[in-house]
Formats: sequence, structure tokens, C-alpha cells
Amino acid sequence: MRFIKTTAAQADALRKKAKALQRNGGGKHTALLDRVAKGAGYEHWHHVKLCLAETEEIKAERQLTKEIERIMAAATAWEGKLILTGPEALASRQFVLFSTEYGDGWLLDPEEDRCLCLVWHGKRQEVSVRNLPMRLEIEWDGAFRLAGPFFTVETGHPEIRSRAIGGYPVDKLREALEQARSVDKRIEQIFGAQDGVALTPDVIEQLVANGWDLKAVLEQVERGAVYSPSRNSLLTPPRGRL
Repeated sequence: MRFIKTTAAQADALRKKAKALQRNGGGKHTALLDRVAKGAGYEHWHHVKLCLAETEEIKAERQLTKEIERIMAAATAWEGKLILTGPEALASRQFVLFSTEYGDGWLLDPEEDRCLCLVWHGKRQEVSVRNLPMRLEIEWDGAFRLAGPFFTVETGHPEIRSRAIGGYPVDKLREALEQARSVDKRIEQIFGAQDGVALTPDVIEQLVANGWDLKAVLEQVERGAVYSPSRNSLLTPPRGRL
């Protein structure tokens, strides 16, 4: 089937036309939908729906690409910015994009906890966001989690890899992610919450900046401790644990 650019207003107009015909005794509504669709150049009513969905996806791709460029521009200018794409920009889901004063920029998928680094320390990254016939395709490069004051990531990025990053606007990110997530995802976050962040150099630096004693933290590191954001404390494995 050939693609015909179709807006929601055009589809609604065809639907209203079919209803008008039905009121005048034109027949079954489903048959009338096919009839008005054919009269407008479509093969049938399902063809209208497919074209409408594809039009929305193309619009979403263009809008998301625009927002990605805005965040990349902000990150390379070392400016903080946060964007939550609206339902009007993407029919199926919302995304969160943000930049920081550290020259970093990210694209986040709130529903599946995936992330894509757009800018790292002021350097633009190569990203792929393309529109296929029936879906938007993004080449994600990792997963993210907010743990207390840290933005933790597991990525395939050679410079980032696995780390907990301090200094990001995690409170604002939590608000945006909460707004974008479905009810099922929110429930999953509550009952499937994980706690415990590895004491990497980045985490230690953030803790010390928040008033923790460096010597005491390093002693806990030697004992295999991890940081618990929910308790704001260090958790040490029981002695004798393998």
C-alpha cells in the first residue's frame, strides 16, 4: 500500500462523513468507512489508519531530532537544560532529554530505562535516530538508573562504560521520568527498586563533596562496602561472606 500523508483532522473528517452517510440510511458504519476512504484515494479504512500512524511517526522523528539538537547545542555550550517530549511529539511514548553544566547530554527512555549519550564532556557523539515504515528506531547504547544523588549507567560507550555520575539534576530528572512513565512502570519501580551503588572514584568524590570523611570512606571501600542512597549510608557485607 502506498503512503498518503494523513493528519488526525483528515481522518476525523472522513469518519464524520461516514457517520453522516449512515444517518441518511447509507448502510453499516464499517462499510461506509471503507467507502469514504476509497473515495479519498485510500484502499480501505485500515489504510487510512496505517497512513495516520506513519504520519505521526514521521512527525515524532522530526520533533525528537529537533529536541536532540537542542540538547546537544546546550551541552556543547556547557548549559543545563531538561526537555520532556509531549504526547503531541510522539504518539506512543515520551522521552526525557537533558544537558548539564559539565558538558554532558543524554536521551532517556523512561519506560525501558534505556539511555543514549548525546554529548560527553563537551564532545558530540554519533547518534542514530531513524524513521522506519512503521516505527521510530533509536540505537540505544546502555541502561540508566537514578540511585540517590547519582545517575548510574551501564553503557557500551568506550569512555563511559559503567559508572555512577554525581552532580546531575537527579531531582528534576525524577520528576520528569515520573511524569512520563506508565502506571505499570511506576509500580515496577516501587516494588523492584534496587539499592546499593559501587564506591567508584566518582561516587567517592561526590560523597566527600557532601561532607563525608575521605579516610573513613576509603576504609569502607577496602571492606567491600557499597553506598545506599535510600539510607544515605555505607553498607558492608557480613564477615565471612564470599
